[in-house]
Amino acid sequence: MSCSAPDDTNTDQNKNAFLVENEDYVDLASKYDGESFDYNKLLWYINDLAEVPLPDPFVYVEDDTYYIVGTNDRNVNTVDCYVTKDFSTYTHYRDIYDPSKYGGWENDSAEIYAPEIYCFDGVYYMYYSADDKQGVRRCSVTVADNPLGPYKPLVNESVDGLNYPLFMKDENSERALDATVFTDDDGKMYMYFTVTSDTQHIVGVELISPYEADWSTYRDLVIPGTVDSESEEQILEWEMYRDNKVKIAEAPIMIKSEGKYYLTYSVNGCWNKYYNVCYAVSDTPLGNYVKPYEEGKLWTNLLMGFPGTPDEDELIYGQWEGFASGTGHHSFFYVGDQLMIGYHAHKNRGWNSKYYTPRYFAIDYVHFDENGTPFCNGPTYSIVNLPENISGFSNVAVGGVAYGNNVENAEKSNDNYIVDCYNLDNKNNEVALGEGESYIEIKLDDSYEIKAILIYNSAYYDSYITEIEYIDFGNGNIVYYPQFCEDFYVNDETEFIYPGSCFNIEFIKNFKAESVRIGFNLPNGGSINEIVVLGK
Repeated sequence: MSCSAPDDTNTDQNKNAFLVENEDYVDLASKYDGESFDYNKLLWYINDLAEVPLPDPFVYVEDDTYYIVGTNDRNVNTVDCYVTKDFSTYTHYRDIYDPSKYGGWENDSAEIYAPEIYCFDGVYYMYYSADDKQGVRRCSVTVADNPLGPYKPLVNESVDGLNYPLFMKDENSERALDATVFTDDDGKMYMYFTVTSDTQHIVGVELISPYEADWSTYRDLVIPGTVDSESEEQILEWEMYRDNKVKIAEAPIMIKSEGKYYLTYSVNGCWNKYYNVCYAVSDTPLGNYVKPYEEGKLWTNLLMGFPGTPDEDELIYGQWEGFASGTGHHSFFYVGDQLMIGYHAHKNRGWNSKYYTPRYFAIDYVHFDENGTPFCNGPTYSIVNLPENISGFSNVAVGGVAYGNNVENAEKSNDNYIVDCYNLDNKNNEVALGEGESYIEIKLDDSYEIKAILIYNSAYYDSYITEIEYIDFGNGNIVYYPQFCEDFYVNDETEFIYPGSCFNIEFIKNFKAESVRIGFNLPNGGSINEIVVLGK
């Protein structure tokens, strides 16, 4: 396999091509050197897991600057922060909170986990968990006058955050970690965090202030494996793939959409390859939370990650090895108007052990369907366009009308939904291309200045395509035979194609267009996933 154009290229047609590679456009597949891609970092990103070694990441946004905190791989006894404006270059700030300087309630060798930063009334609060002097993990909060600290224990007339953790229901409270805060539309604040008893599960409580809880509102919200927070029967087997007796639901993050509360969380343990993000939904902030479930189906409440099964006879994960592992413990953040998910993944993409492997920060897109339910296009390991607030270009295909000839589901080509879990019942969300000649055309809702186009391949090995005949924007702006980098995206041994695999074309000089037609000539047919046109 290769990233070169197909052998049967029509050379006479190519001579008449209106756009010339490397003069008029860059085909990113040709920039693969066998190990990595060379690409324009002002327009694209790829989750290469190389820049930010930060498990349990949380992204705080202020003035188009992104502050990323998390569990510190460099020194777990303090908190570090990575700052970026473009998710390409990062500045590393060390020790923005160092508990050893204060001699407080934390163990002398306190391990700080899962910090999160918020700003309330001009004060910056960093929520975190650490072991107390009895070795029990507790949640608390420190304060600073800027996002980079230094953060200090909070002491005032109401609380003593130096000598006591501020979020402990009583002295007999369970082990607690992963505190996150949600402010509702009415201004009420809630905290969600993880406790460990018979299971590791998620609880919630209303806050009186950023540093005080109303413990009378405390309740269990998400139990691993149960359909809702009022059930004890554990039937969602995919949430319980961890080997030992304690089942895990942790790392909660709340997102509200169309009046519904989506409590999102990770399952199966951070070192497990099946560490994924799931969700439950409620009409109120403190439940009852219900997980979408259909009897006989798997992963019905998956938000982001890839599904699998521990059954050796159905070990789907073997096909994914080398793509991604351990994608979870996330946060949501906005880049301009675009909602994103930040999460960690195992640096070793073929990870298959319960022992430690480095975890690195990654990002992907979050959208909402017609019912307001969130869905993620990820995890990705492909060249993806940066959000408009960074690149200056948005996906103008979304507002257009899609139709075609000798195709099925043409309207799925610009619906923002990228199939990334091929072993779920998702094939009807792709565009089926018939045998022989076919095309898909998207009539844009206006005339736009075009910068690039991404054509997402099928997520199914038996349906992906290796050849596109042409991409025609009209007015002579035609690309013939864009390349697909099979060397990077396809594993023939396991019959697997990376979800989110793309044809990527970037135009050196922008041009105006009102439509785009993509033509195919496939002897056996095939499928594509999504068409993204970057313009402004």
